[in-house]
Amino acid sequence: MPRHTLLALALTLALPSLAISSVADAQTSPQAPVYPARTTPHPRTIALEVDATNLSQRVFSVKQRIPVSAGPVTLLFPKWLTGNHADYGRIDKVAGLVITANGQKVEWTRDPLDVYAFNVDVPQGASTLDVAFQFITPTDREQGRVVMTPNMLNLQWNMVALYPAGYAASAITVAPSVKLPAGWQAATA
Repeated sequence: MPRHTLLALALTLALPSLAISSVADAQTSPQAPVYPARTTPHPRTIALEVDATNLSQRVFSVKQRIPVSAGPVTLLFPKWLTGNHADYGRIDKVAGLVITANGQKVEWTRDPLDVYAFNVDVPQGASTLDVAFQFITPTDREQGRVVMTPNMLNLQWNMVALYPAGYAASAITVAPSVKLPAGWQAATA
């Protein structure tokens, strides 16, 4: 029997047991949390400021003011994007996340089952979270789509925004602004 036929036969015999193992693991593994999104409008506008002037390091610096109420809040980074067929949100490019409320640093934890979710306990008396982070853009095609060079940039708002869980994206109003490099002008379709 040819060697490649033996290999194919061995793989065919091994795969059913692997599939059973996967199903059993899936049934006992904890599931990532699901955040039901209501269509009720978020009560206030989220301010989003992006500084796109760091062309040499290819970094977008982000500041947000997210209206909240005291107590636990989950902030999400966009995971599923229109026109994509998988969860391609580039959470791996988010760095240096700092959250404050009333001028004081607020600790956050990464959800252990959903890397796109950040859990925050909003202190009493706070009505907004001030969020700051950097989005580190690819410098080479092998790292992903290059969106920033010394000659061009392509700011996609979904790359630079966190939003509160529990609301449909269409129910959240965001007031975005961008600081462009000196002499640059914005253009859009």
